[in-house]
Amino acid sequence: MNVGIMLGDHPTSVSAAEHFDGILRQVEAAQQAGITYLLIGQHFLFPGGSRWLQPVPTLARLAGEVGPDTRLATQIMIAPLYNPVMLAEELATLDIVSEGRLDVGLGLGYMEAEYETLGVPFEERIPRFEEGLRLLRELWTNDRVDFHGDYYDVDDATVHIRPVQDPHPPIWLGAQTKAGIRRAARLGDAWPITPQVSAEDLPARVKIFADERDELGKPWGKLPLRREIVVGSDREDATRKAIEMAQPWYLQMAAMGTKEVDPAEVKAQMRDVVTRSFVLGSGEECAAQIRAMGDVVPIDPVVTRGNWPGMTTDDMIAYIETLGRELVPALRDYDSTDTLVVPEAA
Repeated sequence: MNVGIMLGDHPTSVSAAEHFDGILRQVEAAQQAGITYLLIGQHFLFPGGSRWLQPVPTLARLAGEVGPDTRLATQIMIAPLYNPVMLAEELATLDIVSEGRLDVGLGLGYMEAEYETLGVPFEERIPRFEEGLRLLRELWTNDRVDFHGDYYDVDDATVHIRPVQDPHPPIWLGAQTKAGIRRAARLGDAWPITPQVSAEDLPARVKIFADERDELGKPWGKLPLRREIVVGSDREDATRKAIEMAQPWYLQMAAMGTKEVDPAEVKAQMRDVVTRSFVLGSGEECAAQIRAMGDVVPIDPVVTRGNWPGMTTDDMIAYIETLGRELVPALRDYDSTDTLVVPEAA
């Protein structure tokens, strides 16, 4: 099984140059640790004192820093904020410069302010997303495109940039609702399983994706699994570290209005949050939890966050080195199931 890390936001109190230097150091550490997926998300004019470097130029730079076995992923880009022609050409170019090592993660996003700033009606995000994906595939698989939809028109145009991967890079579509998972099955190639889906709920949620693919007569394979993973000397040590690492981020998100935790109760709720949704324990204990999920659900890679607010670059490097020492070797020879095992109760 492959392991990946998310290269996330940094405090704006850190200079942009230092921010990028920290990313380069994380990538170098990840290469040495045997981590084979690097992923970057996206926001625009992000509040809360954090900076997100935009994924396409950043990943293009990183393509020259990594070995041929490392894949790069946009996880996620907010597709409805782009004209699909621009998105198709940007991502096709990234696939070219990365020599066909790109996975394209796209989603709706969740911040209405981003839509307002960029002049895209928030209430149109789903139909724009679906229509844009159809046009994206047309632009990646044809030499000429004639497309006329409710939002986008391309009039018998010549396509001058096509991806290296045939027919195109794998498309991961983010989703948290059942309807979103079905949409990912219809319009994408994979659904990156969110950290909020518990181990107990995994088979039922993946079955939604699998059933939709089967009904459409489309093949499907192993799905990316997002999990927050904290390795310690034992489960209690890992829990303590997880609370310390994650609390500033949950406080920030609560202040921005997300509903995952109560802003007034974040500190009190942190132990419940991490024990419910994180993978915690020694390296072998964490690997065993991941293998237990992979025995019933076809998953690969498993992706975790590479940094949390408040961590220094040295902290991030130490975390990545721990993954490389304690977790990556325990998963390297593990091959997740190719089929979905659904309990009778489901």
